[in-house]
Amino acid sequence: MKHLKKPWTGNGPTTKSVQNKKTTKSPSLVFTFILLLTFGLTFAQQKEITGTISDGSGQPLPGANVLVKGTSTGTQSDFDGNYIIMASTGDVLIFSYLGFTSQSITVGDQSTINAVLQEDAALLDEVVVTGYGSQTRATLTTSVSKLDTQILESSTRSNAATALQGTIAGLRVTNTTGQPGATPQIVLRGGTNFDGTGSPLILIDGIPGSFYALNSDDIESIEVLKDAAATAIYGARSANGVILVTTKSGKPGKSSINYKYKYSMNEERNDQKYIGAADFINYNRQSIAWYREAINNPGSFGAFLDGANSMGTGGDAISSPFTTQLLTADNQYLLNQPGWSTIPDILNPSQDILFYDNKTVGDRIYQNSATKDHYLSFDGGNEKGSYYLGLGLLDNDGLILGSGFKRYSGKFTGSYRITDNLKVNSNVLYSHSNLSLSPLGGDDTVFRRFQSQAPTSRTYDNNPDGTWSNIYAVGQNQGFGNPLYYQDKFVRKNLEQRLSASVGIDWSILDNLILSVDGSHFTINNHNESFNRAYRVGSTTGPLRTAREASVGLERTLRNQLTGTLNYTKNLGNHNFNALIGAEYFKDNFFTTSAGTRNSPTDLIETLNAGAEANGIPFSFETEYVLVSAFGRLLYDYDNKYLFGFTFRNDGSSRLGNNKSDFFPGVSLGWNLHNENFFANSNIVNTISRIKPRLSYGVNGNQDVLGGTQNIAGIDVPINYRVFGAYGSQGVYNGQTGYANSGLPTMGLLWEKSTTFNAGLDISFFKDRLTFITDVYSRDIKDKLANLTLPYYTGFSSILTNNGTIRNKGFELQVNGDIIQNQNLTWNVGATITSNRNYVEKLPENANDLNRQDGQLIWNAKTGEEEWVGGLQEGQRVGNDLVIAYEQEGIYASQAEADADSNIQDDFLPGDKNTHFAGDVKWKDQNGDGIINSLDRKVIGRTTPDFLGGLTTSLRYKNFNLFVKTDFATGHLVWNHIRNKGYGQTQGNLNQPTEVLDSWTPTNTDTDWPRFVFVNGTKNVWRGNEGASSGDSSSLLNAGNSQFWEKGDYLALREVTFSYDVPSEYFNDVIKRLNIFVTGSNLHYFKSFTGETPEIGGVQYGAFPVPKTVTIGLNLTF
Repeated sequence: MKHLKKPWTGNGPTTKSVQNKKTTKSPSLVFTFILLLTFGLTFAQQKEITGTISDGSGQPLPGANVLVKGTSTGTQSDFDGNYIIMASTGDVLIFSYLGFTSQSITVGDQSTINAVLQEDAALLDEVVVTGYGSQTRATLTTSVSKLDTQILESSTRSNAATALQGTIAGLRVTNTTGQPGATPQIVLRGGTNFDGTGSPLILIDGIPGSFYALNSDDIESIEVLKDAAATAIYGARSANGVILVTTKSGKPGKSSINYKYKYSMNEERNDQKYIGAADFINYNRQSIAWYREAINNPGSFGAFLDGANSMGTGGDAISSPFTTQLLTADNQYLLNQPGWSTIPDILNPSQDILFYDNKTVGDRIYQNSATKDHYLSFDGGNEKGSYYLGLGLLDNDGLILGSGFKRYSGKFTGSYRITDNLKVNSNVLYSHSNLSLSPLGGDDTVFRRFQSQAPTSRTYDNNPDGTWSNIYAVGQNQGFGNPLYYQDKFVRKNLEQRLSASVGIDWSILDNLILSVDGSHFTINNHNESFNRAYRVGSTTGPLRTAREASVGLERTLRNQLTGTLNYTKNLGNHNFNALIGAEYFKDNFFTTSAGTRNSPTDLIETLNAGAEANGIPFSFETEYVLVSAFGRLLYDYDNKYLFGFTFRNDGSSRLGNNKSDFFPGVSLGWNLHNENFFANSNIVNTISRIKPRLSYGVNGNQDVLGGTQNIAGIDVPINYRVFGAYGSQGVYNGQTGYANSGLPTMGLLWEKSTTFNAGLDISFFKDRLTFITDVYSRDIKDKLANLTLPYYTGFSSILTNNGTIRNKGFELQVNGDIIQNQNLTWNVGATITSNRNYVEKLPENANDLNRQDGQLIWNAKTGEEEWVGGLQEGQRVGNDLVIAYEQEGIYASQAEADADSNIQDDFLPGDKNTHFAGDVKWKDQNGDGIINSLDRKVIGRTTPDFLGGLTTSLRYKNFNLFVKTDFATGHLVWNHIRNKGYGQTQGNLNQPTEVLDSWTPTNTDTDWPRFVFVNGTKNVWRGNEGASSGDSSSLLNAGNSQFWEKGDYLALREVTFSYDVPSEYFNDVIKRLNIFVTGSNLHYFKSFTGETPEIGGVQYGAFPVPKTVTIGLNLTF
C-alpha cells in the first residue's frame, strides 16, 4: 500500500495523546483536571476509520476530501482512493470530490467505511472547458454548452458530430446525407453568411481540425462556446462559434483495461411511395396525349409511346431496358411467367400492352448493411504521471451499393512529472480511413434517377423460354440504368490518413504561476483513385464503351501550431484572480495534384500507366496562410458573488492586404445572487436554489470568409490570396498556356467582425432538481465580406467587398430536471429549444429602395401595390430563404370551367395563353389584372426552421437504464424534387409518386392534384426551371406550385437505448464493469413530409437518408 496522507486538523483538539501532570490541591488545578479528564474520556471514544473512496464504476478517487462534520478535522484520499481518519461513534463523515455529489455517512461500530460517490447531476456545478482553460459553471459568465457524453456511449457513430443534433441549444446540426463517415452541416446561431451558413471553429485538444474520422470513443467532452465573450480569445477564427473537443487522458489511480464492441444492422427507410406498373403505363401514355393536345402537336414524344421506353411499346422479350411491348403471338409465352401482365392500351384499346411489374426496382440500389465497431483502451497512472491508449476499428457498410466507411484509429496521451514543478505531456491522434462513395454517382443520381426508375424496368435479361437469366440487364445508360449492372463498372478507391501530434511542458515557476508551451503538428494525406471499366450502353447487345479512364489524386494538408501561455492565480481574502496571457503561431499549407489517362487495353490494369494517352492536363496546386496571435484573459470574482471576465486576442493574418491585424475583445459579468445573505436568509431559497444573471459583449473576427474554394481545372482548391486578385488559365495558344486577370484585387478590405451582446440567466429550483439555462442574444456581423455582383461590361462576375451588416437575434433555452432521485430509481429529463432570425441592418448604397440586392417583385394584396420581397433589404429579415410560389386556387374540374376563364391570360402556358384545360391548375390572380405572371406569386414560408431543439430522458432502476433522445424542427418548408420531378416527368422514364393516383382524370374531378401532363407540359408543378437559386425568379424556390411545397416539421426518435450493468460480484471483481445494451437509432420521424429527410429545408433534389439502425453491444472493464 502506498503511503497514506496523515489527517489534517484545524484549531480543535489534537489527536495526539495527552500526558497527565502532577497537581496540587488548588481549586484552579482541580478545575483543569476535570477538563482534562473530560477530554480524555472523549478521546478514548475515538477510533481509526479506514476505507476507500471510488466513483460509480469502481475507479478510485485520489485527492477526495473526508471531513468530520462540525469540526475542522479531515483528510484526503491517497493515489488508490484510500484514507485514514480518527473519528468517534456517532460522528458524521462527509466525503466530497470535485464534480461528484457529496455523501454523508454516520460512524457506527465499524472501522471500515467505503464511500461510492456519484457524478454530480447538478447542471450548474459541472466543469466546462473554455478557451485555454476550464471553469465551473458556477463562476462562468459566458454562454457555453456541454454535451452529455452519455449520448456517445452506445450508438455506432461513423461521425461523432451527429451526437450534437438537438442536444446543444443554439446549434443546428443537419444530416445532409446518410453516407457513412460524412460530417453533418453545423451552424451556430444562424451563421454569419447571408445564406445562413458558417461553420464553427473545431478544436480537438486545442488543434484546429474536424469531426471527420474522429473516433467518438476517444472523446472525453465536447463544449460549444457560443457568445463573443467566450469565443473572443480565439479572435479571427471564432465568429461562427467554437467547438472544443477534449479527448480522453489517463487519471491517477489503478490501471484499467476497457473493451467495447458494437454490432449494428442498418435498414433503409423507403418513405417515398411509388405507383405500380399498370398505373404507370396508363398515366404516362395519357400524359403524353395531354401534352400533345396542350401544344397542338400530335406527333410529340412519339418515341416514348412507340419506342423502347418505360411506357412505350417498342421493347422486346429478351434484353430491352424496359419490358413494355405490344402483346403478340410471339411473346405471349411470357404470360406464363410470374409478374407478367397485360392491359389494354389506354390510347388504343384495340391493342394490349405486355409488361413485367418490377415491384423491387427501387430496392436495386441497396446492399446488406452492417457495422462492426471495436474499441480497446488502456489507462492508468500514479503521482508521477498518467497514460491513456485507445485503439479502434470501425467497419461500416453503407446502405447504397458500394458505399461504406472503414476506419482504424489510435490515440495516446501521456504525462510525466519530471520534478515537483515541471511536467511534460504528449498527445497523438491517428486515423486511417477508407471512404467508399457509391460508384453510381451522387445522392441526387442514386435516389432520384436510379431508385425512382419505372416499375417496368428490366433487372435481368430473359432466357428464350421466358425465365429470368442470371445476366444483369444494362438499362438505358450509366446515369439511368440498372444499378446492379453498373455497380462494379466504376472503381473508386480512397485512403486518408490523419495525424495529430502535440508535445508540451507545464512549468510551475511560482506557486501560482504556470508557464505552458505546446507545439502541435496536424496532417491529412488523402489519396483517391478511379477507373472506369468497359461497359455496355442500352442493352447487353449494345455498344461496348472502352474509354477506360483512370485517374489519381492526392491532397495534403499540413498545419503547425506553437502556443505559449502564462497563467497566474491568486486568492486575496474573498478576492479571486485568474489571469492568462499567451501567444500563438499557426500555419496552414495545402497541396494537391492529379492526373489521368484513358484507353487502357484491359479492365485488369487500373493504374495510369496502362492508358494509351493522357486524359486532360496533369494538375498541381499549393497554397498556405499564416496567423500570428497574442491573447489573454482575466477572471475575477468576489466571494463567489460578483463575477467578471475579460478576454482579448490580437490576430494578424496573411489573408488580408493592407489591414492584416486587428483586436478582438470580450467582457462578461455575472452575479451569483443566491450567495447574497439577504437571499440565503429569505424563504425564497426553499424554492430557488441558485440564480445567476449574466451579461456579455464581445467582438470576433472571421478570416474564413477570406478563404473558401475556387475551381481550377475542374478541381476545388482553397483560396488564400483572393485580396490580391487572381489570374486564370484561358487556354493554350501557340503551344503555351495563356493567363488573364480573373479576379479583381481588393487590398483595402477590412476585417469582417461579429459583435455579440448576450444576456443570460442560470437558475435552478428545488435543491437543483430543476435547472434552466437561457440566453438571449443579438449579433451584428459588420463589414460583411461577400461577393457583390458586377455588370457584365466589367468583364468580371463579382468582386469581394465589405458588403454591409447582418444582425442575428434569437434565444436559447436548456432545461434539465431530476424528476426522481433515490438510491434505486432516478429519472432525468432534459430539453433544448432554439429560435434565430437573421436581419439586414446595412448595405452599400445603390439606386434601389432599402439598398436592395436581388429580390423578387410580387403583388402585395394587403397594400394593393407591387412589392420587392426576398433578397437583401435594409431593415428586413434576410430573404434568401424565402419561398415564393404561385398559389393554386383550385383545379379546373371540367372543360366548361376551364373555358370560363378564357379571359385569363397565363403567360406560362406552352400554346395559346388563354386556352385552359380541364384538370390543370386554376391559379390565383393576386392583382386581379387578368394575367398570370410573376407578379402573381406569394410568400408562403421559409426554408429555415422557426424553432429547433431536442428532448432527452434517462430512467435508471437499480442496474437497468433506459435512455431516449429526440430532436425536432418546425416552421420550414421542403420541396421534395424526387416526388415533384416524378410528377412533372421531365426525365421521361421516372416513376410517379402515389399522389398521381389522386390526380385529376375525367373520372376523378374532385381533387386538389392537377392532371399529370408529360414533361410538366402545362406548368402545373413548377412554372420555371429546376434550379434552386434564391436570386433566380424562375427557380423552384421562386416559381413552384404552392401545392407541392411541404411542411418539414418533424420529431425524430433519434435514439433509444436499454442497458444493464451486470453486478461485478458475479466475476469476483476480476471484471470491474460489464454493461450490455441494445440501441435503436433514427428509428422514426413523426412528420407529414413525403420524403425521407425532413431536416433539409428548401429544394431537395435527392437526399441519402440516414438509415434505421439497431445496435447490440457491450462495455467491459477490467
